[in-house]
Amino acid sequence: MIIGIDISSTQYGTGVSDYTLNLVKNLIKIDPKNTYKLFFASLRHSPPKFPSQPNPKIYHYYLPLNLFEFFFNRLRLPVELFVGKCDLFHSSDWTQPSSLKAKIVTTIHDLTPFINPTWHHPKVISVHTRKMKLATSFCSHFICVSRNTQTDLLKLFPQVNPQKTSVVYEAAPKEYRQFRLLSQAQKTKIFDQIKSKYHLDQYLLAQGTREPRKNLNRLVKAFVSFKKSYPQSKLQLAITGKYGWGQDVSKKLHPHIKILGFVPNADLLPLHAASYALIYPSLYEGFGLPILKSLSLGIPVITSSTSSLPEVAGHAALYINPLSVKSIENAIQKIISSPKTYAKLSKSAILQAKKFSWANTAKQTLKIYENL
Repeated sequence: MIIGIDISSTQYGTGVSDYTLNLVKNLIKIDPKNTYKLFFASLRHSPPKFPSQPNPKIYHYYLPLNLFEFFFNRLRLPVELFVGKCDLFHSSDWTQPSSLKAKIVTTIHDLTPFINPTWHHPKVISVHTRKMKLATSFCSHFICVSRNTQTDLLKLFPQVNPQKTSVVYEAAPKEYRQFRLLSQAQKTKIFDQIKSKYHLDQYLLAQGTREPRKNLNRLVKAFVSFKKSYPQSKLQLAITGKYGWGQDVSKKLHPHIKILGFVPNADLLPLHAASYALIYPSLYEGFGLPILKSLSLGIPVITSSTSSLPEVAGHAALYINPLSVKSIENAIQKIISSPKTYAKLSKSAILQAKKFSWANTAKQTLKIYENL
């Protein structure tokens, strides 16, 4: 079988990038018999490197991905024009090529552009509208990253046959689990280095693109209120992630708020590992990969009781009402002041993380390919 996969999203350093990169790595690892053709469109970036055996062929087009959005979503050009013959093609969340003969699979990461358009830039809404109009017309199968996302898909697009949908969970990269096996001396050295690099002490970590849906303005208000109630606390709030759109958060509101911006992938793991807790008050998520990264390290999580987030975090999180600044503040106060709560969440975190693995994700995805 010849399997084509769009890996263009790997250039952006987002949750979708993590998904695509880890899925392909693990598919290649478990599947030596099929041929993989990897489509990559970027004017400036290089495609990721993959194991040489078996050797996937990368079709790198030195053109902006937005141009392929025009080719695929508007002109409806078939994918075979760019990767040649394939039996199946796995499309991205941004473009939806048609095909001459190949079965088309797509992954639905979230449907927030349709659930609440105010959370997104108008361009994102228009692209996803075109993408989903095409996907619901001719995709052979939809992979949903959570049960919540599957429910959203079937509710928003009732023309989709439920039998053509599957839930396949994401996972944290294996390096996160492996980190826990390091000696305490090794961990301490890494913690000291990362804290020194970003001028951090004890901190809560917030990760994600800085955009309205991530709810960072309420988080900042809650943190500032907490610091007023506990002026002796040295706790910091470290916010990672590139700016997306909408009103940005300001570090000028409090000296203990650190806007780190986009950080290289190599720094994300130690930033998670050295944090006191992850705080992820998103208004809505299709999955919530940063949660799983922290859970894999035994780091407690504060997150919203909405969408897919309880599905991912299970009993290993303190849940908040993301619309309530007071609810967020109370969770910060509880996780800081209750060692018993902290220890319980840390223990639950590791157990919850064991339920997810990229090996299983790859096996389930490959089975979908084979069934088609």
